[in-house]
Amino acid sequence: MVPKIRLIALFFIAVLIGGCNFPTTEATLPIDLVATAVAGTLAAEAPPTAIPVPDLLPHPVYFLNESSGSAQVWRLERDASTQSQVTNETKPVESFDVSRVDGSVAYVSNNQLYLVNSDGSNRRLLVDNATANPEAENYLLVEHISDPVFSSNGTSLVYAFNGLWLLDLSTNQAVQLLENEIEEIDGSQIPVAVYSPIQWSSDSQKLLVAVGGFESSRLTVMNLSLGQSLTDLDTGSDVFCCHVSWARESNSVLVASPYIGLIEPGLWRYEAENGEQTELLGVTDEGMFQFAGWPLEVADGSLRYFYTSSTEIPANDLPLFMMRSDADGVTGRVQMRPDSFSNIGEVLWAEDGSLALIVQLTTAGDANGSVLLAFSDERQLQILIPSAHSLHWGP
Repeated sequence: MVPKIRLIALFFIAVLIGGCNFPTTEATLPIDLVATAVAGTLAAEAPPTAIPVPDLLPHPVYFLNESSGSAQVWRLERDASTQSQVTNETKPVESFDVSRVDGSVAYVSNNQLYLVNSDGSNRRLLVDNATANPEAENYLLVEHISDPVFSSNGTSLVYAFNGLWLLDLSTNQAVQLLENEIEEIDGSQIPVAVYSPIQWSSDSQKLLVAVGGFESSRLTVMNLSLGQSLTDLDTGSDVFCCHVSWARESNSVLVASPYIGLIEPGLWRYEAENGEQTELLGVTDEGMFQFAGWPLEVADGSLRYFYTSSTEIPANDLPLFMMRSDADGVTGRVQMRPDSFSNIGEVLWAEDGSLALIVQLTTAGDANGSVLLAFSDERQLQILIPSAHSLHWGP
């Protein structure tokens, strides 16, 4: 599972987005892909709403929804129909995560970190910094609590708060793993290294961390079994993007980009031990651009991702197709559905790649979108949730 991650170069985001051309139907596509894209788009214009089916989904889905007036955590049951509200805070929930062990939910609201049971009961305050001034210059750099992430074994919680903190859930004791690096230049606070957790490896020993600076960002692996050592992934760029996931054996990381501009499109594998890069998909020798997003490695080592290609640099949004391939990203590549998907905000894969939940955005700049259920075969698309974002599987 890889929820959609944000670029953490805090003062560089506007420049980055302004300089990127996001993939478009105006680009040249192979004829068969164009025909499939048009047919798939027409077929997907009005997918039916899901009806209750026992065990349709592999797990319950937790998400943020604003139907109660502000962003709160909700849960959709495995029947793909029954919903319940998990949190009920007076302020919006900004970020959250779900334990894959017991379904506990950790979330941030009003600059406070809370923990509740899977049904919202037993609400506990873990970290409180509600008195901080959100208008202060250094608020986001040193005062803001964000991005709680459960370890895979459910025993600990890491979160961002002037660096990275690791909280032992059995003792409620927290230790600071890293402190943000800030420089003061001409009276202004300038970020040198601002840390944000992304995802634990399956062995709960390694943590993917985004590191943002004033005009840069990078991806690093923190290995707690080696005394919190840090290994930067060798992206060859000052900015990393966009979608990341751990390989099943926790020994490598997949990074994919369906965008072009200041960042390159493609799919890469990085070794967790030394950060070395292997390009799986990129610009071919014939000049074909390959756009890939939301990668997943399943148990047999094969890959799932969303993909398209173009011989020209596109101007806007290209439709992407649900694909599978062997571990090299090329061999055995097969399009799994006839549909194309545009304006994807995020994707939540089932662990075995049998289906994906796709947030399809309707308004530019809005995180919310319709949540589509797309099986990795030709079963019809279904709308699970009219408007949601930040999808997480429960246990």
